[in-house]
Amino acid sequence: MRILLTEATFDESGAVATALRNLGCRVSPCHVRSGVCRALAPGGTCPLDEADRPDLAVDVRAAESGLTSREFGVVCALRARVPVVMTAASGTGAPCVPPGFEHRVTACPPEELFDACRGFLRSHA
Repeated sequence: MRILLTEATFDESGAVATALRNLGCRVSPCHVRSGVCRALAPGGTCPLDEADRPDLAVDVRAAESGLTSREFGVVCALRARVPVVMTAASGTGAPCVPPGFEHRVTACPPEELFDACRGFLRSHA
């Protein structure tokens, strides 16, 4: 399972990325280490434009009410018809979903995301 990973604030997705990789997912971040969108980086490409594009986009966010500039990958994924899950960096609660995205994304705590990924990986083994 390939996952496009974005985050509301810099370095917020580290623990989620590690957990997803430990499950066997291939995680592709939206940004290069400097924070620039991968498609806009010199010589870069967006994972959504690759032949082996992501199965799912995951946005790691906390309580921000609006979408931050680091989360523009959510819009790109939705336009590419890739399902989007918003999850929290840690804890048990689901994150705040920005206005306008309520019926376009799924929000859940990290453990629910990990359980769903485990199920996907088992069914595609």
